[in-house]
Amino acid sequence: MRFFVTGISGFAGTHLAALLLDRGHEVFGAARETTPALEALHRGYGERFVASQVELCDVRNRERLRAALGRALPDGVFHLAALGFVPRSFAEADLTYEVNFLGTIEVLAAVRDIAPRARVVCVTTGEIYGLIDVSRDLPLAETQPLRPLTPYAVAKAAADLAAFQFHRTHGIEVIRARPFNHTGPGQSPLFVCSEFARAIAAAELGVAEPRLRVGNLDVERDFSDVRDVVNGYLALYERGEAGEAYNLGSGVATSVRWILDELLRQGRVAIEVEVDRRKMRPSEMPRIVGSIAKIGERTGWRPQIPLRQTLADMLEHWRANLGREPT
Repeated sequence: MRFFVTGISGFAGTHLAALLLDRGHEVFGAARETTPALEALHRGYGERFVASQVELCDVRNRERLRAALGRALPDGVFHLAALGFVPRSFAEADLTYEVNFLGTIEVLAAVRDIAPRARVVCVTTGEIYGLIDVSRDLPLAETQPLRPLTPYAVAKAAADLAAFQFHRTHGIEVIRARPFNHTGPGQSPLFVCSEFARAIAAAELGVAEPRLRVGNLDVERDFSDVRDVVNGYLALYERGEAGEAYNLGSGVATSVRWILDELLRQGRVAIEVEVDRRKMRPSEMPRIVGSIAKIGERTGWRPQIPLRQTLADMLEHWRANLGREPT
C-alpha cells in the first residue's frame, strides 16, 4: 500500500515511516525541513525511500502540499505535522493556531479534493482534555469533555473537531488519534524524559557537568513508547472506525520522579539533582492517565514495550549520538 505522512521528519513521523517501510509499504510525506533522523531513513532504506518522496513544505502551503499529495495518491494519510512543544505555544500562539489547526484544515481539504478514498489518521493529543477533576475523571475516556488549557491544546482540540466535521460533511474516512505522552530514542531534549537521558549521557561522556536541574517531579503522566504509539496509528488505519476518536497510551500513571530515578539507576556516574523553580508549571494537573479500552476493543492494540526499556534505549541513543540534536 501507499502512505503519505505529514511531519515525516519529526520524532514520531520518522518512527512511523520506518514501521511502514518495514511492513513493505511505499511511503511519501511532507516535512517542514529535513532532519538527521529523516536522512538516516533515506540512507537505511536506499531506493525504497528516496528524498524525492518527501516534499519540504509547511502544511499551510496549499500549492506544494497538494502537489505532493497528488504525486503520492495514497491509500492512507497520517497527519502528524504540528508544533508540539507546549511552552512555545504560549510565546507563539498565533503560529501554533495556524500550523496545528489551519494546517489540519489544509491537509483534510487536500485529501477531500485529491485522494478522497484515502483513510486518514489525524493525530491530535490527550492534552485536549485539559481541565479535569483528578478525583472523578480518571482514567480519561474519549467521552471526556474537551477543556484545553494551553494554546497548543486549543489548536489540537479544534483540529480534532475539524476532522470529525470533515468525516460527517464530506464523507472522508477520518480516524482521530489522541496520544498521551510518548517518548523514546530520537526525541528532542526539550521534553522531560529525553532531557534527563541526554544530561546523564553528557555527564558520562565528560562533556557536561554531572548536574541536572528539574521542575516538579511529583506530577504523574501517562508515558508510553513512541514505537508502540506508531503501531497504534497503523492499527487505527487498518481497523479503526471512521469518525471515531481513540486514546493511545499506557493506561498507567507514572511520576516524573520515577523516570528520573530509573534513568539515574541506569546511568554510570553520580548526578547532582537541583530543583529549578523556573521549570515549575503552577496550573498543571497533578495526575493524568488515559483509558485505552476503546482502541483495545476495536483493534486489539496494546502497548508492548516496558517503560524501563524505553528509557534504556533512549539513554543508549544519547550515548551514541550526543551532539546531533534531534529537531
